[in-house]
Amino acid sequence: MSVRLRTGNALAVQATDLTLAYQQRPVLWDVDLEVPQGVLMAIVGPNGAGKTTLLRTVLGLLRPAAGEVRVFGRPYAEQRQLVAYVPQRGSVDWDFPTTALDIVTMGTYSGLGWVKRPGASERSRATAALTQVGMQAYANRQISQLSGGQQQRVFLARALVQDAQVYLMDEPFQGVDATTERAIVNLLRALRADGKTVVAVHHDLQTVAEYFDQVTLLNVRRIAAGPVDKVFTDENLRLTYGGRVAGIGGRTNGSGHEPSL
Repeated sequence: MSVRLRTGNALAVQATDLTLAYQQRPVLWDVDLEVPQGVLMAIVGPNGAGKTTLLRTVLGLLRPAAGEVRVFGRPYAEQRQLVAYVPQRGSVDWDFPTTALDIVTMGTYSGLGWVKRPGASERSRATAALTQVGMQAYANRQISQLSGGQQQRVFLARALVQDAQVYLMDEPFQGVDATTERAIVNLLRALRADGKTVVAVHHDLQTVAEYFDQVTLLNVRRIAAGPVDKVFTDENLRLTYGGRVAGIGGRTNGSGHEPSL
């Protein structure tokens, strides 16, 4: 059953003053993240900027030295059931002997408690989620036998079956084929149309304006954040990447090049 949660004007996700360091090297420094409800937000920045660390800190997987996270105005620990996570595909052991349907069914576990095991209802929901991402024909296929794009869609289905309000995704488009990329874009738009919120680490500057309506530019510190048409500028990208940026896919000078660092 879909959870319909609205708490006035509360932000879907609000992280305040997040600071985290590895071996005394700052990875996040006094970072604020404010994500309105019902938007698609990209987290953009260079390698080592702390993008994945930010998501993992929001999820409570990493413990910050300072700062706090709220989901719909309440501490994340009280709202974790409203948040789903799609990790980087490269961080998953794809040789684990299990099927696509089994992977997606795992997304139902949080609603079952410690004793109950998934049954027909949960597997039916998992099958529906696979259908939503175009993977129903591969339900009984071992995940190691799937292509990279197919594996990514399976993990998206696992997030969908959680029926969350907020979806955190780490590089969902990385290494996927054109068909999967289109499927992911359509899925993100469907989630937004249903009032859900998506925060995704994203690396392709040329598609930010096409795929997302909000962006946070990050390089250890938050450089800028807000609607794409206001903050996704050459000047803010120069500040983010620390070098010359030659236009953003035709939005400014039409060069369409990646950052030159």
